[in-house]
Amino acid sequence: MSKPAIPAVHTGQVELDRALSAMKQSLDAITGQARNAAKLTPLPTTATLADTITRANALLDRLQ
Repeated sequence: MSKPAIPAVHTGQVELDRALSAMKQSLDAITGQARNAAKLTPLPTTATLADTITRANALLDRLQ
């Protein structure tokens, strides 16, 4: 299921547009909507602890 994209920001106020655009970029990266964000797939039920740690680290990288 695809998530709805956040629309482009154009309020006419340069400072506000800059701040909102930065927030949009961050949210797009977190939700996977950014062009360069790799799609995260669910782990199989046979995943090992190492697989889980690798996935948790990928999520932390995306949030930072």
